[in-house]
Amino acid sequence: MEETTSIVMMIFFMSLLVIFVIKYLLHKIMNNDKPNSSSALTLLPPGPSPWPILGCIPGMLRNKSTYQWIHNLMKELDTDIACIRLGTSTHAISVTSPEIAREFLKKHDMVFASRPLTSVTRLISDDYKTIIFATWGEQWKKMRRVLVSNVFNRSTLAWLLHKRNEEADNLVRFVYNHSSAKSGGVVNVRIAAQQYSVGIMRKMMFGKRYFGKGRNDGGPGKEEEEHVEALLAMLSHIYAFSVSDYLPWLRWLDLDGHQKIVCKAMKVINKLHDPIINERIRDWREVEMESRIRESEDLLDVLISVKDSNGKPLLSEDEIRAQVMVKSIYINVYIYINIYMIDYVKIS
Repeated sequence: MEETTSIVMMIFFMSLLVIFVIKYLLHKIMNNDKPNSSSALTLLPPGPSPWPILGCIPGMLRNKSTYQWIHNLMKELDTDIACIRLGTSTHAISVTSPEIAREFLKKHDMVFASRPLTSVTRLISDDYKTIIFATWGEQWKKMRRVLVSNVFNRSTLAWLLHKRNEEADNLVRFVYNHSSAKSGGVVNVRIAAQQYSVGIMRKMMFGKRYFGKGRNDGGPGKEEEEHVEALLAMLSHIYAFSVSDYLPWLRWLDLDGHQKIVCKAMKVINKLHDPIINERIRDWREVEMESRIRESEDLLDVLISVKDSNGKPLLSEDEIRAQVMVKSIYINVYIYINIYMIDYVKIS
């Protein structure tokens, strides 16, 4: 039964590939009959000859790691700039010359400043509502204005210093309790650092350390462990290579399984975040209706209370949720940069 299913699936994919190859070739033939059809291609930098539909993806997958393959490729082409086509329409530009790089980063930075648009970043940012993943435009400008003016400024960071200090004190207490325990004093520094990083985010964003009851020794509870695991799962898949990002017509198949993993992680995050966000938004709306004054206590309050020129909430509920999720994820970049090689340390 399994062999029959495998054969049927293989025939299906081969038929699908043949159809798209024929479609691609017909498209190329029709375009070649048009005047000036190749004028745009002559403007592209040199690069390896791409496969139909797949582009240079087969060559990239055969030669690991990718950056070494690109480096060797540019040596073979004897060029300071190369164009590598991935899939049907994605062009990766590789540069080794400082002068050309300056053109990208200074003169034409607004054209090339946007991050890649992938299926995973679209899911996480709720269709690119956050500044980290949004392309240059009105949404990006709006979110940048909110974050620069209300979140990432000196006064806000100083205002939340006591919350960060509380988490640092809790980390010391947690490490001390475990190092002096009868079990031998072994502390998993990786887990401690992960929980500390995300604990800071929870304190600054939600004003709380635990989603549930927590633990008396300062360590994470079940909900906090699920939270960190889900955040790390999303972080590891944000810009991971996915065939569907370069061949969009295969996106519905989810060949790499990335969308399934990220959607599962998002369910965990939403289960923990949404009750807090919904309750807080409801409280602020009641305060506004009753014309009462309420002071902001954390970053979630700040995001909810930001007003536009007409005195209306500047951010929608979806924008607030997306920004909270993305901020939660990128706090964990600290983990990968600083403690990736740390395993277990015995504190004596």
